[in-house]
Amino acid sequence: MTYKLSRSPAVAALIMLFGFFASPAVAQDSHYWTLQYGPKSSLLGGAVIGSVNDVSATYYNPGALSRAENLSFAVSTDVFEVNAVILQDGGGNGIDLGRSSSGLRPSMIAGTIVDSLFGGGVIGYSAMNRVKGSQDFSGLVARGEEDLDPELEITDLIGIIRFEGAFSDFWAGLTYSHRIGSHFGIGATGYLASRSQRRRRESLAEVLATDGTAAIDVDIAGGNYSSLRLLGKFGAFVEFGEMTAGITVTTPGMQLKGSGELGLNFATVRPDSVALAFSIQTDLPVEYRTPLSVGAGVGVPLGPVHLHVSAEWYDKVDPYVVIQGETINAIEPATLEIPVDAVHEVAEVLNWGVGAVFRVSQRFNGYLSYYQDNSGLTNEIERSSLSILPFDVQTFSVGTDFVVGPALMTLGVGYGWGEAIARTLVDIDQEGGSACMPDVSSANCPVYLFRNMRVLFGFEVGV
Repeated sequence: MTYKLSRSPAVAALIMLFGFFASPAVAQDSHYWTLQYGPKSSLLGGAVIGSVNDVSATYYNPGALSRAENLSFAVSTDVFEVNAVILQDGGGNGIDLGRSSSGLRPSMIAGTIVDSLFGGGVIGYSAMNRVKGSQDFSGLVARGEEDLDPELEITDLIGIIRFEGAFSDFWAGLTYSHRIGSHFGIGATGYLASRSQRRRRESLAEVLATDGTAAIDVDIAGGNYSSLRLLGKFGAFVEFGEMTAGITVTTPGMQLKGSGELGLNFATVRPDSVALAFSIQTDLPVEYRTPLSVGAGVGVPLGPVHLHVSAEWYDKVDPYVVIQGETINAIEPATLEIPVDAVHEVAEVLNWGVGAVFRVSQRFNGYLSYYQDNSGLTNEIERSSLSILPFDVQTFSVGTDFVVGPALMTLGVGYGWGEAIARTLVDIDQEGGSACMPDVSSANCPVYLFRNMRVLFGFEVGV
């Protein structure tokens, strides 16, 4: 197959290529353990479902709140981090595309309202961002005839992409936890969750053919939405001396209301054809879904070391429409119909982590942790315009806590990494434009690389 301008696949492939380049800038909606809460829980990588012992239990295991020894008001650990997402060879051999960002991660504020209700009940509260961030990502590919397959019959190819957006998922809730006997605790947290996201993509493709003809494609698309939902987290906790265990169940979200808008504008000018489409749609119906999850964990004393192990399974979310717009007809050609919507889908995921606390003295502890935050996206996922990051993230951290006056101070550092083959990427240098399908050697495919470095500082104070 030859990519002649008159047949126009080269420009179409380029637009698809740049649309994919923009994707790494979106939120990690396909990951669930990206953020941790509470000073100790953060140092342990969140592997505290069966061992949490402070007010971060409002999130990690509501059943443990009534048995927690430390019910101080907590301002969760502040984490300064630097993230980088790179698409190796994304612009061709030897041309990497990507972005980096830095800043403070979202945190939690939590505490108790009543700690002796009905002889063993505790009422607590918590507020936190499950995800929050912004993106500003751009890429440029400029390739001459010497860099292109001669069968393309192209002398120059230029593409520019810009992606920008912001996202947030804020949870606020009340927890009730009750102590049962001398070993057990049960509890539940009800959350009101507010999800919002906006994104905008702009791309420009310019192609000059060997016969002197040219083509230009402009593609601008964007939208935003907000969604309000309810969800609950239920937990049970048991302790026998220093050994503890717990289980949790988090319900899918129940939509309360939502609205969004979508817009697009594209224009294609070629020697033998012109295409043009434009649409702005507002007050669109929105539904944002989150999966059922089940978690379990244990805390086991091993001499001077206390081991913490947790795992959490997340159910799949079948394909669904997040923002539903109306299909439009292009201005030219009028017979061309364009769907206007945003879709999402994730597979089931199992995350797990392990952490260790080393007791150095009564006022000083050391921490080590490792956890996996696996992506809900796989090679089989085809309908996901909210999440495109397919890599599984592994994170290792070390830290310490120590007492200073009335406060417990926390310090730590961490490093996270991940990579995955970008099999769905369309490569304009490959005949047929499908270089990275599952049945093709991975040697022909660009690779996502993810790197994260963080510095952690936190404290707990009694109020």
